[in-house]
Amino acid sequence: MRYLYKAIFAFLIFNSSSILFGQNNIEFTVETLSGEEIQFSELTKKGPVLISFWALWCKPCRAELKHLELLYKKYSRKGFSVLAINQDSPRSAAKVRSYISSHNLTFPVATDLNQELFQMFNGQSIPLTILFAKNGKLNYRHIGYLPGDEKQLEEEIKSLLGLTN
Repeated sequence: MRYLYKAIFAFLIFNSSSILFGQNNIEFTVETLSGEEIQFSELTKKGPVLISFWALWCKPCRAELKHLELLYKKYSRKGFSVLAINQDSPRSAAKVRSYISSHNLTFPVATDLNQELFQMFNGQSIPLTILFAKNGKLNYRHIGYLPGDEKQLEEEIKSLLGLTN
C-alpha cells in the first residue's frame, strides 16, 4: 500500500509540473549551440513559437526539421519563431552542430541534456512539436511526424498569425 501512495504522489507531482493546453505562465531559458541565451517569454513577445524536440537518431525528426526550416523562412518576418531542442547525448554535440550546418538550419537549436524541458512538456516520444500563441498559451501539440503533417502545422501557424480567412 505504501508503494501505491508513493506512485500516486509521484503522479500528482509530475502532472502538476507539466504544461497543459491553455496554460500561459510558462518560463524557461535555454542556451543555444551557438552560445546565445534564449528566454521563452522573449520569443512569445514577438509572435507564435514552435518548439520541436528531436534527436539525430530519429529519422522522422530529421524529416520534420526540413519542413520546419521552410516554415521558419516563410513566416519568421511575421513574428513566427522556431526553437529546436535536441535530445541527443552530450557526446553527440559535434555531430548535432555538423548536422545543423550541413542542412542549413537557421533557427536556434538548444540541447536538453537531462531532458528536463522534455519532461516539463510531458514528453513521451519524439519528434514532439509544440506550438504556442503570441501570449505564450499552448495552442497545438503533435507527437511523431508523417509526410503531410506540416500542412496542418502550417494552418495552425497561419491561424495564430491571423493569415487565414
